[in-house]
Amino acid sequence: MNDKIKSLELTNTAKDQEIKSLTHRNELMEKKLEEYEEKLDKFKGLENDESGARGERESLLRKVALLEEEAEQNDKNLKETTEKYQSLNPCL
Repeated sequence: MNDKIKSLELTNTAKDQEIKSLTHRNELMEKKLEEYEEKLDKFKGLENDESGARGERESLLRKVALLEEEAEQNDKNLKETTEKYQSLNPCL
């Protein structure tokens, strides 16, 4: 009977150790999960920032293109005006 009690106590101790080990492992995994969730949130934020930056970049490129067209038109108008002025004042 004593042998059976000792055997059960050893089994119980082993199970307690296994529970402690698994509990510790679970805590470590939960901590890792929190870290990965934080990283995921961070990357989602960066993706949104990048998406916004990409949209802003495209908008700025369109503005640059419009300004370049406007500058070309102004150069053309200046050239035409200069030619008209010179044709009206041949002395210059």
